[in-house]
Amino acid sequence: MDDIHHMKFSPPDDTAMLPWYQGAFAHGFIALHPFFTVEGLDPTSCDHGTLVLTGSNRPKDVDLLKWMDEQAATRRTGKEIFGGSLADITKRFSRRIGWREICKEVGLHDHRALDRALRTNIKGLRRELEDQDAAERLVTYCNRQSIFLPTEGVFQPTMEAEIVSMFQNAGLSEILVGDEFGEDEKLISLASLANSSPWEMRDDLPEWGARRLMAPDHSLLVWVHWDSFYTAIFGTAQRLRDLRLSKGFEGFWCSEENTTYWLMQDTVPLVQ
Repeated sequence: MDDIHHMKFSPPDDTAMLPWYQGAFAHGFIALHPFFTVEGLDPTSCDHGTLVLTGSNRPKDVDLLKWMDEQAATRRTGKEIFGGSLADITKRFSRRIGWREICKEVGLHDHRALDRALRTNIKGLRRELEDQDAAERLVTYCNRQSIFLPTEGVFQPTMEAEIVSMFQNAGLSEILVGDEFGEDEKLISLASLANSSPWEMRDDLPEWGARRLMAPDHSLLVWVHWDSFYTAIFGTAQRLRDLRLSKGFEGFWCSEENTTYWLMQDTVPLVQ
């Protein structure tokens, strides 16, 4: 790829990821978004995760956007957190729980099944691909154990410190931070990005949110897919040589066939 900088940073959903970059990257790692707990916080009492709305429930003759705003406000009522935002508290005080442990406790055979349950829960799959039983078991178990579900499409506060450390360990001092659409991009020092403030609360990052992180020489690329519960890490062999990604993230190395919808493909084992 002659100039990845000016192209869409993530492949189309039905396209194998590694080959799509046309040799720009030697390897790709799928870092799964952790589940987590915060002592003293009950996820059912917090405004957390995707608000799932069904159009059929919207009253007739009510403006769609107005109705959505009203539903969001209703969910927030009585769920205020004192002493900071949930993202801030999560970044500083959460305990991460891996997908292996959740699969074992919920009775799911692998991370593909857990991904399917998570996507079913946010109505992110076609009906024929959903697993409602698994989604209900997952939500019931996590609520009972006061476990927060990961969120899709955004960098997780629970992973931000490890992502910064990864870039620093790759020998970088600054990175390009871009939004989902490639319309807003800023060069940010890793030292400033490493502070305790959650990225979603910063005003020095792209206006529509940080969704892509890239080394200035394009040798290391990190992105989140809008409807997925993972962070993708792609890099050249030289950049990835000594990073030991599995020490900081739970996940797996991409095969040549893996698409963004790897839940539909043969299982690639999690790195031990």
